[in-house]
Amino acid sequence: MLIELSNGCISAHTRGSGKPLLVLHGGGLDHRHMVDAIEPVFQENSGWERFYIDLPGHGDSKVDASLQSQDEVLDMISRFADVAFNGDRFAVIGESRGSYHAMGLAHTRPDDLLGMMLIVADAMSASTADWRPKHQTLVSAPDEILNNLSPSAAGRFARLVVQNADILQKIQNTKIPAAERVDEDFAARLKKNFDFSLDLSRPSSAFDKPSLIVNGRQDAMAGYHDMIEGFQRYPRATFAVLDCAGHSLAWERPELFLALAQDWLQRVDENLSSE
Repeated sequence: MLIELSNGCISAHTRGSGKPLLVLHGGGLDHRHMVDAIEPVFQENSGWERFYIDLPGHGDSKVDASLQSQDEVLDMISRFADVAFNGDRFAVIGESRGSYHAMGLAHTRPDDLLGMMLIVADAMSASTADWRPKHQTLVSAPDEILNNLSPSAAGRFARLVVQNADILQKIQNTKIPAAERVDEDFAARLKKNFDFSLDLSRPSSAFDKPSLIVNGRQDAMAGYHDMIEGFQRYPRATFAVLDCAGHSLAWERPELFLALAQDWLQRVDENLSSE
């Protein structure tokens, strides 16, 4: 699916059928990472059509030179939802930068959302950098893997809290090829207007739909402090900080992540049934 918008286009890859679910990846990636991380959640959960988009300036989603700010990215995502979902309410999952946009949707159009999942979320600015834990690898890969890493994989692998051959293969299949397709000119423009102009900490009303917030205890990129403060905005949120997990927690702690995500889906479905 490719939806043309006034200042670019957004590409989405769909899976399943039923209620719409918008899935937003992190910066410098594309839909492939989220398909790998999220699809296992739906092996035993039918009834949702998953829209894995490429964020503007990533993958097959293009932007023109007029796009300058994170506010405009959020507006593009919102307009994509209007067209793709034809006015129907939808749930949203966001990871890292995608979680920032998921919170933006909950802030700007809360009545349109059925629920929200945030993975390795933070407030995006560097203001809380001192609260982020220092990196540490708790489960190291064997030397035969560490001594044969390609230059493109080595840096990403070193940032893992849990290292193993399976995650290395996932990095090679999803993150490395996605990084090669980022619109670097747009990324440079976005750095100048990286934070929303809206204040997520001051919503006009609490977002009261079933939510899940999952952060890694050892996540040196996003930490978890911002969401300890922020989850108070979401009175129906489960908040979990996972030990032995960093910025790739869906890969590092897959069984626990799967259980939390399936619980979230169940709560969304139960909330819909009670309306």
